[in-house]
Amino acid sequence: MARYLPATGLAIGALFGVAGSFVTGTTQGILWEISSLGLIIGAILLAGRSGRNGEDEVAAGFVLLAIAEAVMSGGTAAGLSGSQAAFAAGTALYVPALLFIGGPKSYPVWVRLAGILAAIPFAITAFRIYAGGEVLPGSELPSAGYGLLTIAMIGWILRSLKR
Repeated sequence: MARYLPATGLAIGALFGVAGSFVTGTTQGILWEISSLGLIIGAILLAGRSGRNGEDEVAAGFVLLAIAEAVMSGGTAAGLSGSQAAFAAGTALYVPALLFIGGPKSYPVWVRLAGILAAIPFAITAFRIYAGGEVLPGSELPSAGYGLLTIAMIGWILRSLKR
């Protein structure tokens, strides 16, 4: 059963995250919160597994990813506009998380590339918010990052199930 927990958490994160992008209001917040919880669980479990395998940078990346999701989770109840500070902090934390996970050759190239490319729109999103702008989670820039992150997550899930 422990073999399937990281994959299950990541799958819940991906599915509920995508589902939340198709609805609005309270339902969206609930779906995105479930997504965050799934990602936090999956990332922490993969951090432990990566650390045991001697993949310290990858483990650190998954810890940072879990922290990013936890930070964003705190803003979810505030609604889209009210969550800007938490969203900026979370997307900023995504950047080193995805670079740490994608840098070492622990995953196939397509998985690493998707994660590293996802860091770009997340970095721009965080910068724009910190510079005084408003970037909503469902807008084009973060959506591009989340699309690429979802591709990377599929790779993480597949590798997790093979071990």
